[in-house]
Amino acid sequence: MANPTLTLISSQTLGSSTASVTFSSIPTSYNDLKLVASARGDATSNAISIYTKLNSDTATNYSYTDIYAVQGVYLSTTGASSQTVDTELISDGASSTASVFGVFEVYFPNYNSTGSKPYSSISIQENNSVNTASNVFHVGAHLYRGASGITSITLTAYSTYFCNFVQYSNFYLYGIKNS
Repeated sequence: MANPTLTLISSQTLGSSTASVTFSSIPTSYNDLKLVASARGDATSNAISIYTKLNSDTATNYSYTDIYAVQGVYLSTTGASSQTVDTELISDGASSTASVFGVFEVYFPNYNSTGSKPYSSISIQENNSVNTASNVFHVGAHLYRGASGITSITLTAYSTYFCNFVQYSNFYLYGIKNS
């Protein structure tokens, strides 16, 4: 079996608050993609959902199954997006402990394929307090039913309403190639 290599395609560190982050013109020379981020939102809540839009696709081509662990309680949601985006990740909001950022990772195997593309996500939203519902672990299984390979990824922060990612949020997109 070949040893995979991980190559940084693009990174963004926010110098000011912004509503969304986009990686565009993603090269087709890799087997898989891995998106890693440390982010925080400015909404007045503990948790910020992060919506993902692929290839600027505004059709209902997204579905998901999510599992959350909150204070030892496991919750699950399943759905097909009737919106233009797929809910998937959780990050910290303005009500979380100051300067604490949520972390998340999204893995897109075989992102160049035509037809449906499954992908996975994992995230941790934390707060520096004990016995609080604001410490959340999330795992998601997602399906994008777009007809072409993934050439752009847009992340948008949401919590009851759309909000912003704050300054110093970091986003990294890697390409994975079997060597």
